[in-house]
Amino acid sequence: DGPLSLQDSYSGSTMDVNDTGQTTERSGQTTERSKTDSPMKESSESRRETLQSQNSQNSTSQMNGAIDFDELCSVKNLKEEELLPKVKEIVQALKGLEEYDRGETMKMLKSISDTYWSYKGHRHKIGDILSEEGFGEITMKILKTLNSKGIFKNDSIWFPVYYCFNVLWNYSDASLKVAKDLADNDGVRFFTVNCDHEPYLKNLHSKNVYYVVKASMSILQNIARNADVKKFFKECDTSKVMLKFAKSEIESQEMLRVLAMLTLAHTTEEEENEKIIDETGVIDAIVKYTGKAVKNPKRRHLGFTPHELIDGLSKLAVNDSNKKKIIDAESLPIFLDLLKGEFPEEQAIAAKALWNLSFDKDVATKIKEHPEMMESLEKLKSSYDKSVQRNVNGLLFVLKGENDVSKVRPKSGKRNKGHVFLSYSWNEKDIVMKLRERLKQAGYEVWIDVERMGGSTLSAMADAVENAAVVIICMSEKYKQSPNCRLEAEYTYQLRKDYIPLMLQRSYRPDGWLGMILGAKLYFDFSGKYPFEKPWNGLTKELKSHSSLHTSESSGKDGTDAPIVAIPAVPVGSTPGIQRSHSTSSNNSAVLRMTTDDVSNWLRSLKLDGCVPSFAQFDGRLLSQLRMMKSEAAEYYYHSLEKQLGMNLVEILTFTEGLEKL
Repeated sequence: DGPLSLQDSYSGSTMDVNDTGQTTERSGQTTERSKTDSPMKESSESRRETLQSQNSQNSTSQMNGAIDFDELCSVKNLKEEELLPKVKEIVQALKGLEEYDRGETMKMLKSISDTYWSYKGHRHKIGDILSEEGFGEITMKILKTLNSKGIFKNDSIWFPVYYCFNVLWNYSDASLKVAKDLADNDGVRFFTVNCDHEPYLKNLHSKNVYYVVKASMSILQNIARNADVKKFFKECDTSKVMLKFAKSEIESQEMLRVLAMLTLAHTTEEEENEKIIDETGVIDAIVKYTGKAVKNPKRRHLGFTPHELIDGLSKLAVNDSNKKKIIDAESLPIFLDLLKGEFPEEQAIAAKALWNLSFDKDVATKIKEHPEMMESLEKLKSSYDKSVQRNVNGLLFVLKGENDVSKVRPKSGKRNKGHVFLSYSWNEKDIVMKLRERLKQAGYEVWIDVERMGGSTLSAMADAVENAAVVIICMSEKYKQSPNCRLEAEYTYQLRKDYIPLMLQRSYRPDGWLGMILGAKLYFDFSGKYPFEKPWNGLTKELKSHSSLHTSESSGKDGTDAPIVAIPAVPVGSTPGIQRSHSTSSNNSAVLRMTTDDVSNWLRSLKLDGCVPSFAQFDGRLLSQLRMMKSEAAEYYYHSLEKQLGMNLVEILTFTEGLEKL
């Protein structure tokens, strides 16, 4: 509908916002006034046109050369080859302005916003062009500058602010690059402050104030979909702000509640997970909202599509402690409805969420046993849509147990070729491709999935891991969130293959299933923190220590050792089906043969009867793994006994002594 003119509002409290995003009350100034009824659209539109007309008369005073802003901002009926150059031209003109509380600012921002609706098929391309032209930086500068004057002071300020929010809301959704640019330009802090600003929260009944908060939360949710921006949310304590909305029971704020829950779904750290899940009921809520969106003829609930909602649920499914909770929330019938539907985008995200869930063996069994589930998946495994095909086949690979090393798979007949297997997320493809080329130049044979094959050719991945001399695991948040990457890493782990971790994302600390696999291993830092050659020299030196790895030529002299960093032990969830990659001594063989009943009897012999229920799923294999964890990741070992198995100090000491003697 466009912004509601401040002159269309009734009298009320006055507010101003300074340049840090903190709002203070001021008397005697014209500001936003409370209003609960519908906007006077004709009056607001008339004032916007008047503002544009008045400012256009003086539009050239701030620019070098004469600019016809009406011509510049005309974006209707453009040919494809005209569209992107026009967007570039508008952004450059916007960057040339010296003042922003003018009609030209509003006109240019509105024209870019209009392209979102006029050229739906080009949204992604337009968003990427905006990113290349520095749109995130200039729009944050505009918002901060006008914020310092008070965004609700008059229409000359409010209208440009409105369209700035509008265009960022839309294009941070269309382009992850725009969203990332906003994060890099202080956007997370700015929009978080808006959502926690007390004068705004007290005036949510005002349409314009509500819009600022809603747009800020929507932009934060869009930014949160970038896996490598979690650090900004942690620095700004955004989760605390979102928690307030997520726990709200005010009916008029239900949309804000959903936005908060989706933001939390994308940004929650493993150690915060249980608290946030329990306090907000986010899993049950997202499942419920998805069900309503699926049943709605418009495929939306409160403006949210099934794809948006399931994407959030898929992120929560990465955490092993959430898997059973998602199934218990009666999500399987909804997943089935999406798979049987006619929308490939929904089929793909549903299959991906189920794939993440399937790494829990009990959950995988429930998925397989759900009526019509396997039949629907079999029908989709040859889908024309590559994303659907990849995710469905990956899911079936796990459901059918083809990732289980104890299960006999058809062998390729290939001997160990001594190659390097690169396991990575497509998000880091640029640095990984550079690594591949350097490895090949050094004479190493490299196996890498350059086409994101997934799906029906996962057996090729399994063969490649089996025949590898060493696996290089390229760590990042995106890697942890990828079910395909988890499949590769866990298969490597179960086969007891030698592996070398690389850090590809700054400020990332592996946790969850990835932290469990890596334990206390050391990694080489390729995140950009150091010049490439430093970690590269360390990596090549490490590779030379693997006798089964062959090179066709010498890689030259050793260089400076790379910075090698120990991964700290962190709280992580259990990882079903993973075996510790260490040789087993003859003494350990007896332990490996222990059944769950044997473990229970052993605990009773230690007078730890009260701990028996906590170890109900432990057999000798898991007990042996726990012992290895103690030697390689002691901090995590003791943390797990206390926090996850509920043992007190005396029980921990007794158990540890018994484990050492076992």
